[in-house]
Amino acid sequence: MPLPLVERSEKEIAKTIKKRVESLNDVKNCHQISVRVIGKNYEVSMHVSIDRNLRFEDVHKIASHAEEEVRTILPNARVTVHTEPVGRNTHDLSDLVKEVAEAAPGCRGVHNIHIQEVDGKTYLDFHLEVAANRTVKQAHEIADGVEKKLKEASQGISGITVHIESASDIVSRELTETGTEMRGYIEDAARGFTEIRDVQGIEIRRVGDGLHIILKCFFDPDLSIEQTHAISEKLEATIKGAYPNISRIDIHEEPYL
Repeated sequence: MPLPLVERSEKEIAKTIKKRVESLNDVKNCHQISVRVIGKNYEVSMHVSIDRNLRFEDVHKIASHAEEEVRTILPNARVTVHTEPVGRNTHDLSDLVKEVAEAAPGCRGVHNIHIQEVDGKTYLDFHLEVAANRTVKQAHEIADGVEKKLKEASQGISGITVHIESASDIVSRELTETGTEMRGYIEDAARGFTEIRDVQGIEIRRVGDGLHIILKCFFDPDLSIEQTHAISEKLEATIKGAYPNISRIDIHEEPYL
């Protein structure tokens, strides 16, 4: 059963994760555990120390089991597991993966980064989120481009496995309200406008092949209608830039009282 998170600190959650993961077979240690709240979601990063002589397939299974343990505590968390021989720090390589992947046009993010060292060779395994309106061919071209840039940036990488995840999978979770990534993005985007005091009532509906977004924005009551419309148009453009499959956005402008 998932643990209740009410009044639990991120430090307490990290301690629970450490205990769960270290109970797994072949896990020597779980350390550098980071638990953060991004928007309305949890993002968890951790390093798992394992026997350097394990096979690549076994290392991947251990990492997957570690992710599963985290999600028994935080069901909707984005989890990044760094698998490493005892004493080896792969933090810099993980940052490189994020930097290269997130800079790629059409990429919507990267998660579940696994870094394994087997027989002195380094292997990368990660999930690449691709914009939902990309074709299969385009998605693979994005993945190939990320792989090429990573190998150019770090000659020590022996192999890379990229799992392509369509942003439509994320959208599906939003529509069923089991995910909050898009809602969190919309709220964060609105906070970028100081004139918007609050955002409420975000609804995400599927209309044909596109999405219809409805939300209420509460503005400084002293603004003119012209000003609130201009800000709403900028917010709409920002949201559509992040999610191209949005076909319509209705922003209801309300005074903040």
